[in-house]
Amino acid sequence: MKKKEELSLGGSVVVTIIFAVLALLSYNSDAGTLTVIPIAGIVIGVVMCIMAAIEQSKKSAREEEQNNFSDKLVYDSKHGDEDLMLYFNNQQKTITIGSSTTSNVTQEVVNDFVKTEVVDADSFIAVLDANQRKVLRVSGNAGKINRKTFSIAGDYEEKCGKRLLSSNPILRAYNDYAFITDDVNQYVFILTPNKSYFLLYSDLVSVSYEENGNDVYNKSLGGAVVGGLLFGGVGAIVGGSTAKAKQNKEVSKMVIKILKKDTANPNIRLVIYSGVILKTKNTADNMRYEELMKEVTGIKDIFSVILDIADNQKKFSKDEESVPSPVSVADELTKLANLKAQGILSEEEFEKQKAKLLG
Repeated sequence: MKKKEELSLGGSVVVTIIFAVLALLSYNSDAGTLTVIPIAGIVIGVVMCIMAAIEQSKKSAREEEQNNFSDKLVYDSKHGDEDLMLYFNNQQKTITIGSSTTSNVTQEVVNDFVKTEVVDADSFIAVLDANQRKVLRVSGNAGKINRKTFSIAGDYEEKCGKRLLSSNPILRAYNDYAFITDDVNQYVFILTPNKSYFLLYSDLVSVSYEENGNDVYNKSLGGAVVGGLLFGGVGAIVGGSTAKAKQNKEVSKMVIKILKKDTANPNIRLVIYSGVILKTKNTADNMRYEELMKEVTGIKDIFSVILDIADNQKKFSKDEESVPSPVSVADELTKLANLKAQGILSEEEFEKQKAKLLG
């Protein structure tokens, strides 16, 4: 909420002059009480002038500090809005966060951070540092900066017991969520406003989309896509729905559910929308629904591709296991010699089998 504007120094001076004039006029009056009020007014006016001068000085100092701060920022890019701004210096490995309100400016510097990619979610900004294998989540509220740094490398090493390979992870944001995917090391890092999840591709079981608690789309590891959904452009309808049914939808909740191999916490629920009923037959509601569906499509596509990669990796591993290991010629000759020594093979049979092995 904005503060009331303080009385300016000029206004205080005007008030003081008015009371001074009244005091001079009352000096010649016979009513002694009339002189007290103007004099008191002069005192109040002087105090107001002093207070206004102090406030003006503070305001000037704040403006000068902010101008100096901005002038010193010779960074390679800028990202944010009026309330939260990020300034990057990849050479110095610093990120300067500025969060402004109507009354002050909060500044904070994050060191040892090289920007690779930045995205905006609805409620925060996520910064990926692929070199340092870190991600920074920053949110602002009334001038207060909330930030948290996550170590992707640490999570990976703890889970896999090995170091990350060189790669180019991708950072994307939809709605209140950001996603970092790495096809080389095969992990996905999910950022929400309040929590983060580090998952290997092999941890995932399925991804599904629900409207009003009902499954509309479901894709599982090693399984076919089940259900129909409005994907690939808001207008193409898959799965037997009709245009009329689509136009008459009433939606109050839209959720993407990610099922993972974890009996303690098997589900990750990403709430895309939860609020008043959207009636798609209404133009405004339909436009809102279509925008939300674009976000659903983006998230759904990320995890559909991940499931395909995990499925292909699983099939490849099985194929490798099914390939018989090459048999050593020396081992086979040893077996033949043993069979001959035991009298199971005659000299003639032994020579024939040996000739086959030696080609």
